[in-house]
Amino acid sequence: MKQAKRSLLRPLLTGLGLLSLVAVAACTLPGTEAKAPEAPAPKAAPAPAPAPVAAPAPKAAPVVAGDAYDVVPEPLTVAQCGQCHPTYFNAIRDQGGRHRFDCQDCHQVFHAYNPTRQNWDDIMPKCASCHTLPHGEKFPDCLSCHQNPHKPLHIPYAGTPVAQACGDCHTGPSGQLNQFKSKHTQVGCTACHYDKHGYVPSCFECHKPHYDGQELASCAECHPVHKPLEIVFTATTVARTCEACHTQAYGDWKKTPSKHGQVNCSVCHTEHGKIPECSSCHGLPHSENLHTRFPKCLTCHLNPHDLPVKRK
Repeated sequence: MKQAKRSLLRPLLTGLGLLSLVAVAACTLPGTEAKAPEAPAPKAAPAPAPAPVAAPAPKAAPVVAGDAYDVVPEPLTVAQCGQCHPTYFNAIRDQGGRHRFDCQDCHQVFHAYNPTRQNWDDIMPKCASCHTLPHGEKFPDCLSCHQNPHKPLHIPYAGTPVAQACGDCHTGPSGQLNQFKSKHTQVGCTACHYDKHGYVPSCFECHKPHYDGQELASCAECHPVHKPLEIVFTATTVARTCEACHTQAYGDWKKTPSKHGQVNCSVCHTEHGKIPECSSCHGLPHSENLHTRFPKCLTCHLNPHDLPVKRK
C-alpha cells in the first residue's frame, strides 16, 4: 500500500520541482524588455598639435648714414606754418577774407630775421606788391587802418585815421547827410558805426519802434538812413506805422465802416505830410451846382477817416 502511494507522489513532486525551477529562472534571468547596456561615451578628440614656431627673420643690414642735407626738402604746407604760428593761422582762418591763401604767396622770405640788423622791413611782404593804392593817394599807408594783414577786414577805429575820413570812400552817405539835414547830420559816423569798420547798427539801438513787434526792415523802407526825414511810402507800408504819431486819425480809420477803411494810408498820403484832394480819386461826383455851393468836400463829409455812411 505504501509502495503504491510513493509511486503516485513521485511524479507530482517532480512536477512541483520543475515549476520551482521555472519561477526561479524567471526572477534571475533578464526579461525580453530589459534595456541593453549603454554604449561607452566617445573619447574626446585629441588636442591639435601646436603650430610650428616660425624661424626668426634675418636681421636687416645696418643702414649706412648718409649726408643729412643730401635731400630736396618739400615746401612747408599752410598747416605746418600754423604749428609754429597758431595766432596768425587762426586769424587768417577766421577773418582772413581774401587773404586765405598759401602763406608763402606773401612770405617768400622767412626765418631770416637778424636782430643785429633789425631787418623786419626787408623780409616782410609789401601790400603794394598786390594792392597798389586802392583808396587813392590820400591813404598810402595800408597798415595804418588794416593793422593786422592776417585779418584785413577788421579795422578798429581807435588809433586809425579811418574815423576822420569816412566821406573820402563813402561819398554817397556823406553827401546825403550834408544835403538833407537831420539829427543824423549832427553826429559823427562812428556814433552809429562804432567799434569797427563795416558795423551796421540796428535802428532800435537809438530809436523806439513805432509799435510793438515792428520789424527792423520796415524802418529803412520809410526812413532812408542818411536822410531820415525824406520819408518814402510804398504800397507795402504798414498802416500801423502811422499810428505812432497820428493816433486819432488811425483810430478813426481803423473803426470806420466806410470804404476808406479798406484803403491803406499810403494810397492817399503818397508823401509824408501830404493831404490829398478828394477829387484826385473821386473827381466831381455831385452836380456842378452842388460843387459850386460847397467847394470843400469836408463841409459835408466831415471826417475823411470815418465818413458818415449808413450804419446798421
